[in-house]
Amino acid sequence: MSPQPGGRSFEVVRADLTAPPQPAQPDTAQPAALAAALRRGALIDAVALDPAGCDRLVAEIGALQAARFDPRQQHFTEIMVAEREASLGWGTAAAHGLDPIDLAQTPTLAAVTDRVARLSAALRAAADQPDERLLLSITPSIAKDRSFPRFYHQDSPARPHCYRMVWDLGLERPGEILDVHFVPAAAMQTPDGQLDPARRHLFQQVDFADHYALDDAAIDARQPQVREETLPTPHDRVELRRGHALIWIDAAFYHSTYLRAGRALTELREAGRSIVIIREIVGHRDATLPDDETLRRLLGDR
Repeated sequence: MSPQPGGRSFEVVRADLTAPPQPAQPDTAQPAALAAALRRGALIDAVALDPAGCDRLVAEIGALQAARFDPRQQHFTEIMVAEREASLGWGTAAAHGLDPIDLAQTPTLAAVTDRVARLSAALRAAADQPDERLLLSITPSIAKDRSFPRFYHQDSPARPHCYRMVWDLGLERPGEILDVHFVPAAAMQTPDGQLDPARRHLFQQVDFADHYALDDAAIDARQPQVREETLPTPHDRVELRRGHALIWIDAAFYHSTYLRAGRALTELREAGRSIVIIREIVGHRDATLPDDETLRRLLGDR
């Protein structure tokens, strides 16, 4: 594990998270070191899965979805993972549900969430928050053939942030046509922490409530989206690769998906892009949390 040089305005730390932990010798050194890197504002580029593991995770998520709805339809899926239980929230235009799931039936997903949980525990220990318990929101985006609107943002919709740590895990063609770009928060803000007016054009300025009915050109006609040619700090690029997870503290960066130069979104119709976003919920506050009874069950309070 070492910082990556390259003239970026922030530190990139490489890590390998694929080594299985030894039950008799719990691995605390690596999570502690990575937690320290995150807390000082670094971005982690970690190997999380080998190619076969990527294929297994896509298959596991596809099976969870297909048992409930046709994943070719417009849908949402959110997997909530706590220390004792997990649930799957899902919905289409025709139906929705919130179902308990057994992560033992999805061993690749369980292995990934275990790695997230170890890093989460190290972050909470470093912040002296022993009473805060693990709660993750996992959003899969499997074989997506579109991604817009594309503007800079932070994942947390609330202040103070309801998300602490975020993982962007690449599974299938994660950076070939579309990739993700990061800018340190300080570079986007004024000294008092407000969004810099000179950067405002990089953020969504108009309503796109109907974006599912629009194509990329129609979105651009309302406000130009982020492309490789318009990145504000192109020297800060860190490519999202298959099997790798980019990991960061949500408050430390703004980020955006962008379209690579010379590529077109229509290419995704032939072979979609698959990623998984994993967000660590701070203090169990989040607008998308399930109802109180379900949350109590997830946390083992009943």
